[in-house]
Amino acid sequence: MKVLLYFEGIDKISKSGVGMAMSHQIKALESAGVDYTLDPEDDYDILHINTVFINSEPIIAQAKKKGAAIIYHAHSTEEDFRNSFIFSNMVSKFVKERLMLLYRTADCIIAPTPYARDLLLERYRINAPIEVVSNGVNVNRFYHDPVKAEAFRKYFGFSKDDKIVIASGLWIKRKGILDFIKVAEMLPNVKFVWFGSTPLLSIPLEIRNAVTTDHPANVFFPGYMQGEVYEGAFSSADIFFFPTYEETEGIVILESLACSGTIVVRDIPVYQDWLKDGVNCFKGKTNEEFAKLIQDKIDGKLPDVSVAARKTAEERDIKQIGQKLKRIYESTQEDVITTAIRKFGKENYMEKKLRIGLFSDTYLPDVNGVAVSVETLRKQLQKMGHTVYVITATLDTKLIGGVEFENGVLRIPALKIKQLYGYRISRPMSIQAMEYIKNMNLDIIHINTEFTIRMIAISASKLYGIPYCYTSHTMWEDYTHYITKGYFDKTSRKMVGMYTKHLYDKDCEIIVPSKKTYEVLKEYGIKKQMHIVPTGIDTARLNPKNVDRDIVEGILTKLGVKDKFRIVYVGRIAHEKSLDFIIERMPDVIRKYPDTVLLITGYGPAEDDLKTIVKERKLEDRIFFLGKQPPETIQNYFALGEFFVTASTSETQGLTYIESMAAGIPVIARYDECLDDVLIENVTGFTFNDSESFLAAIDKFRELSDEERSMMKENAIKKAEEFSLETFGENVIKAYYRAIRKNTLKRSPRNPNEK
Repeated sequence: MKVLLYFEGIDKISKSGVGMAMSHQIKALESAGVDYTLDPEDDYDILHINTVFINSEPIIAQAKKKGAAIIYHAHSTEEDFRNSFIFSNMVSKFVKERLMLLYRTADCIIAPTPYARDLLLERYRINAPIEVVSNGVNVNRFYHDPVKAEAFRKYFGFSKDDKIVIASGLWIKRKGILDFIKVAEMLPNVKFVWFGSTPLLSIPLEIRNAVTTDHPANVFFPGYMQGEVYEGAFSSADIFFFPTYEETEGIVILESLACSGTIVVRDIPVYQDWLKDGVNCFKGKTNEEFAKLIQDKIDGKLPDVSVAARKTAEERDIKQIGQKLKRIYESTQEDVITTAIRKFGKENYMEKKLRIGLFSDTYLPDVNGVAVSVETLRKQLQKMGHTVYVITATLDTKLIGGVEFENGVLRIPALKIKQLYGYRISRPMSIQAMEYIKNMNLDIIHINTEFTIRMIAISASKLYGIPYCYTSHTMWEDYTHYITKGYFDKTSRKMVGMYTKHLYDKDCEIIVPSKKTYEVLKEYGIKKQMHIVPTGIDTARLNPKNVDRDIVEGILTKLGVKDKFRIVYVGRIAHEKSLDFIIERMPDVIRKYPDTVLLITGYGPAEDDLKTIVKERKLEDRIFFLGKQPPETIQNYFALGEFFVTASTSETQGLTYIESMAAGIPVIARYDECLDDVLIENVTGFTFNDSESFLAAIDKFRELSDEERSMMKENAIKKAEEFSLETFGENVIKAYYRAIRKNTLKRSPRNPNEK
């Protein structure tokens, strides 16, 4: 983003308020780190125009041709043009028409005060948004400085006992210069100094005579000055007296406030919102009132307002102005979501780290393995210093509506599919979302889905040249029954394999959570190198030390199972998890071990069917459904049992198995290849293949001594620590860098002459 600060006739306006505003804008943008230029021939994205002269139309036309946004700084109004120069009142209406014509070309107007804003809205029929931004003051330059104050008095030959009143501005009637002279006549023992000048031929004869010859001896007109003498005047003077009749703000007032000066001004609307009589200034309406206020100050009868004056100036420091201008510039380039995305990226970016986009159709608050895995990875990557965005589906069911962004999560409108465990299918393409993804400046795209969010990720990768990785979380051939209802099962599974090969057999890095998944993808015909990276878990949070025993005791007491032998299942309640196998065998378990109960935590599409089975088997007092629980408290639900049970063979890794072990709960599970790296027979738990071996596994556990059970729990915790978040994050980052390196080599020319 580059800004053209445009001031026409800089050499002619340098001594005016607009010229001072130019100096302040330059310093403000430099303090805010905004790239700017004063040369209209440079390239730029935003025209910030400050003047209304003859070249305004051409520069605006040029900006529009470039596609640049136009910000007009409304320094001028008809009201403050009147009573200024010769013939100014005669042409003021034409000036107003020109101002209206120019201001209406803007995408945004900046007014220096609420008064100026309201004036534009009421009398100038402005349609563009109007932002209020003070012209500002350099508080590091203007402050109470005794050294500069002495330099001022020495320059003018004033003694330390002289009482001094100053003002600064053009020699024009509207500034109240004639009133300044009349008040000086009332106070002959006070020195009155007016800084500033105006070409004499441009002002009425009355003003010309007043500033040259027709003024009392205690009034001085040194002309335009700057440097330590001028700055010292604000520190040395007893009063800054500014009887102007009309302003849009008044930079010289800000300079006096910054020097903790005492200000006397005319009570006019422009000061209503920020200058408070008796608080940070004093206000009058007539010359008599002005003279009395000045004399009262000299006599020590007025309260000290210096602290409040300085505070008012500090609120308008040019550094503050720079940040406000920067936000306005950005708002002309972006909408709210893009602004939020860039703010998130800026606040979270660290040098030599990656900007990562995690793409998934399912994400928190969904409770499933993919959602948990994506969130686990997000948190760990952020902990490692990387900037992480999540691109996912909206929570509410909608295909038409706005994209949402909050705390690094971009949500694209989607429709919930009940038959597929509530997964949400978003629009396969969103131009709006693509623009937002572009503004994330991603180094790597990590796809965690096979559905529509994947299509958006692939499009972003191709369009913006971003390398990508793929993680295969799910054995979709075990999920085809949701669509086929059991028909054409063999064919549907074959089609899943073909589709998976089509997805993964691309120019990307493949991440798999287990050796089982690796072997399945090889069977599908994928010959590419694959990174086996088990999803990490927060072993510290799940550790038995973090279990809230009061919650556990409360649940057990409520269920009336405190004295029972408790088996637990935690996870999705879905058909592919084969919970019906466990429930169907519970009567056999109970016959042998009458004190046994099964506690099921989770939710899913098979819940109602399983509850029906429990009711038919009259097991309501033996099998309990505890519902969906937040991840941050899930360790309490593992802690309800003696061991964790599952009959699923659809896992790619078995996160809940590892979580259970991290919580110190051994596992009894139907054998699955994914368990080869997790469950060690007789050490961290037991496996089974059928009804007989299931009952035998329970026998083995029940026959363990207390010491052996304790040892198995310790072994489970130790084994789970191999799946730490740190190892998970480091291995994923390795895959990212391989994808980035390959992408860089692919895009690099083969020889220096190749383009």
